[in-house]
Amino acid sequence: MAGMDTHGVGSRTDLSYGPRTARLYEPFMAAVTLGRYRSFVAAEVTRLDLRPSDRVLDLCCGTGIVVRELARRLGPRGEVIGVDSSEAMLEEAARRGTVRRFRGRAGAGLTAGGRVTYIRAPAECLPLPDDLFDWVTIFLGLHEIGRAARLPALGEVRRVLRPGGRGLILDFATGGSRLRRGALRLFLSALEGPDAGTICEPGVPALVSEAGLRPDRPRPVFMGLLEVTGFEKP
Repeated sequence: MAGMDTHGVGSRTDLSYGPRTARLYEPFMAAVTLGRYRSFVAAEVTRLDLRPSDRVLDLCCGTGIVVRELARRLGPRGEVIGVDSSEAMLEEAARRGTVRRFRGRAGAGLTAGGRVTYIRAPAECLPLPDDLFDWVTIFLGLHEIGRAARLPALGEVRRVLRPGGRGLILDFATGGSRLRRGALRLFLSALEGPDAGTICEPGVPALVSEAGLRPDRPRPVFMGLLEVTGFEKP
């Protein structure tokens, strides 16, 4: 799940991720998923069929749960870059990943597997070159990007992904009855601010398509509460 800094780098929802929230984030995710979130992330990363030398961007990386799992799947020539707007979340990610070198606000180091770099930046303005990545992942982060910034953020994903490159977005499900969508929207809006609930309309696949990417059919997970949407850059 993504984070926003208390000073607000870029357009984000109202949820604020400071040092205390960053420290408690991973225990919280374990609690609310009954201890299943790490194994779920591992299973989804396994499905990506990564090559040892792939470059992967994890956008809205939070404390680096997905980054660490991606790095374990890569060889020494592979690379994972985690981007988030919250300095506190990135500091916690670096601590948990035993990152050993720092460049300004970006930590760079080695995990067991591929190289890992963390960069603080807004999702809609990535300081990264075009066509760099083989894969892009966004796990529980797109709904936390402000509504007006979501399409620009996905445009940045398209820019930094190589032609034929693929991506995966995990976020709250947008299907089901109007009552279910309304209840989910109210829940997200109450927890994270009014923009968060707007992920339900038009939904992740529609946003991905509007950004010029080719979405797969969404796959429901976690009893249909969440869905996984794969996509490809034409």
